[in-house]
Amino acid sequence: GRRCPLWRGYEGERTLMKTGITLIVIGHLNFILGSIVHGTVLRHVTVPGDGILVEYSVTTIMSVISGIVSISTGIIVIVLSRDLSNTRLQYVVFASSMSNCLISLACMLGLAVSVIITIINGGRTLLAVCGLGSTKDILQVTNECPFDPTRIYDTALAMWIPSLILSGVEVFLSIRCFLVALNLLGSVKRRRKNVRKLALSVSPNVHLHEERRILSSWQETF
Repeated sequence: GRRCPLWRGYEGERTLMKTGITLIVIGHLNFILGSIVHGTVLRHVTVPGDGILVEYSVTTIMSVISGIVSISTGIIVIVLSRDLSNTRLQYVVFASSMSNCLISLACMLGLAVSVIITIINGGRTLLAVCGLGSTKDILQVTNECPFDPTRIYDTALAMWIPSLILSGVEVFLSIRCFLVALNLLGSVKRRRKNVRKLALSVSPNVHLHEERRILSSWQETF
């Protein structure tokens, strides 16, 4: 069967390994950013029943999950790069990269919505628990505010925007790994198909030779 020139050989293995390492690094960064946002911002401002704040929390948790899945996918991709002919690893990378792509895409869309909402309303949702109308009313801070609201808006955006970019990179790399796994699986199927064709083409000749041998031996007998 036809071999994939991009991923077969030393250069292909090295490129695939670099992709896996990049996924691991980006996954760690996304995990750290999501954990920081949840620990420094959302654990203070989340109010049960507030749909927007709940959406913030869900998006941040998905960012953490996306980081974990990206790390796992990167490790599997590195293992596959050392043994491209392993069909089981090809299927695992196929499923893992597809799942990671969907999770990262959902995370990216959620983060984009969170950033847009926060910018449009001037951070009012983040300061709702303090009873402040917007970030302009920060000087009216009362004892009811459980955190320092002077940096909550900037901190949230400073963490969400890089996480949004990293999620986009995760989507790109996951699609790349998905296509590589799909290509490798296709190569395996093509090879099997060619083997079957070869077997079928050889089989009639074998049967014909056997029939001639039997007929020849029968004629010699009589």
